[in-house]
Amino acid sequence: MKRLLCIDLGSRRVGLALSDPLKIFASPFLTLNFTNKKKLIAELLVIVEKQDIERVIIGYPLNENGTESPGCRSSEDLARQLTARGIKTELWDERYTSMGAESILKEAGLNWRKAIDKIDKVAASLILEDYIKTKEG
Repeated sequence: MKRLLCIDLGSRRVGLALSDPLKIFASPFLTLNFTNKKKLIAELLVIVEKQDIERVIIGYPLNENGTESPGCRSSEDLARQLTARGIKTELWDERYTSMGAESILKEAGLNWRKAIDKIDKVAASLILEDYIKTKEG
């Protein structure tokens, strides 16, 4: 059975989360350093193949009032580029996930310095968890 991959796209870091093959659970996976879109696409293509990914869920950073933020274009562009390579993608509202990730890591007792490299992949897992509950559940 194939998995879902979720991407929390940031300007410096990209958080990734994976579902289990039954698409019940979402788990933080990796944090990639974002240097340029071409390198990111190459890294994602390798992950999609190695992890047997069925669909890529991309965080869509809407404003609190539901309007598109400047970051929405980056998410849309990434979705277009992956779709052009034959990968199924879906944009998913990611409002509040970074705050939720920070809260989870703070509760786990991690200070900001230790948490910084984990926030993005935890945020991606929260986006994926919401997607699974809504679409797969």
